[in-house]
Amino acid sequence: MAFECTVERQGDTVVVTPEGDIDLETATYVREVLRRVVADKADGRIEVDMHAVTFLDSSGIGMLVAARRAAEVKGITLRLREPGPMVRMVLEVANLDGLLIGA
Repeated sequence: MAFECTVERQGDTVVVTPEGDIDLETATYVREVLRRVVADKADGRIEVDMHAVTFLDSSGIGMLVAARRAAEVKGITLRLREPGPMVRMVLEVANLDGLLIGA
């Protein structure tokens, strides 16, 4: 499956939508996208729409936690939205669902 990641502005929120597996091979790409979004943003929110993510491994989890921390340093809220059942389960097992998943 091909991996894609789109970025869209919605008011003061930037929505990053990865599609496909986030694993060792693709986490570096998503990390760079999120790094640029955080660097370009002065305030507001970043939402990572996970509805089309089919797999998430430990490298992807680490990348998401690091991106959240980088955003937090700048006063930006970074949350995940719409994780599928598999991604939600992985985050729950890692005890990161409360930290990363937005309401």
